[in-house]
Amino acid sequence: MSLTEIKVRQAKSKEKIYFLADDDGLSLKVEPNGRKSWSYRYSLAGTNKRPRMKLGEYPVMSLKEARSVRDEYKFNNYENKPLHKKYIKTFQDICEEWLEFKIKNSFEDEPRCGVIQLAKKCLDQDVYPNIGLMPFIEIKRYDLVKIIKKIESRNVKEPVKKAYSYLNQIYDYAVAMGYCEYNIAHGLHKILVNNKIKKNYPHLNSDELSNFLAKLNQINTDPIIKKALLFKLYTGVRGGELLLCEPHHFDLDKKIWKIPALHIKQYRRKVILGHDIPDFFVPLSDQALEVVKSALVWSHGEKYVFSSPRNNNKPIHFNTLNLIIRKMGYTKNELTSHGLRSTFSTILNESGLFQSNWIEAQLSHTDKNKTRASYNHAEYFNQRMEMMQWWGDFIDSCTVN
Repeated sequence: MSLTEIKVRQAKSKEKIYFLADDDGLSLKVEPNGRKSWSYRYSLAGTNKRPRMKLGEYPVMSLKEARSVRDEYKFNNYENKPLHKKYIKTFQDICEEWLEFKIKNSFEDEPRCGVIQLAKKCLDQDVYPNIGLMPFIEIKRYDLVKIIKKIESRNVKEPVKKAYSYLNQIYDYAVAMGYCEYNIAHGLHKILVNNKIKKNYPHLNSDELSNFLAKLNQINTDPIIKKALLFKLYTGVRGGELLLCEPHHFDLDKKIWKIPALHIKQYRRKVILGHDIPDFFVPLSDQALEVVKSALVWSHGEKYVFSSPRNNNKPIHFNTLNLIIRKMGYTKNELTSHGLRSTFSTILNESGLFQSNWIEAQLSHTDKNKTRASYNHAEYFNQRMEMMQWWGDFIDSCTVN
């Protein structure tokens, strides 16, 4: 007797695993812990064997969807095509393939600043439990909408935006590979409630710097990690730019740090596509210069200035900086590693001593005025040198206080 949605929904767990049969080899597996999943039992050509394969989890995969997948497997079996779980690619199969593609396109052997890890975390926590085992070709736009809305219900902004971005990239990749005809994730950002809300990173005010510097000095951790945080505060750079810096990027005599355009967030893609973009120049204050010299002495490896204490051939992981900030007593709503960059920007702007375009140039923000010359990474260099020395002296005064 065929199953119905009501029978499937009301199926109760027992002491042992049991199956509720539908038609043509489809059955519902019910486990003692209450977990339910669909399986398909088919005849193996030339043998008396009837192997059973898992199709997906209930209720992620409905009875109707399970029958559709079974029918496709059944058709392939009649055509003497090999039956295997991987014959029809699931959404998770495509995602894993996309992640491999992302890793191969990361410069050198270091995925930039944990981007791959963040994507995996999003997929594992928010996407795979809902549609991971569904056949990729069976997924509808509304399935993606439900995922976005479910994340949004947690009242979080950044995870929602990242989930949309990853889904959009996955479907762009799938279209390019021929797995589907068009990107059904395109335009999902239009349903985001908070998509126009600007995110302000938790940062320090000028009167909080002294306490931060005292805590940084007292925290029990590897000296190279302390120096990385201090150098980030002195320079106001992004995490990826900081952690991927190498000794040959510095001209210590001229007090200049040359950051390759490939390491800068908004220029990376253009460099990969072949655009000729010059290095970004960061003037170093006397204090920042001393931190670099000290870091070169303390560094655990030869490739990176801020090498990981656990793996000399890799830089410190960006999460390590946030972990140390947590150990210093700051919650994620009080201060983050990126918040040191916001601290840099806020205090310089509030001082009233420097033009905003000098500060924006130092932060390597893209100039929105497209009529101006592009990629002038040495712009306002002399003014920025003076500004950075003032900033270094200001931090020193906080240290004394």
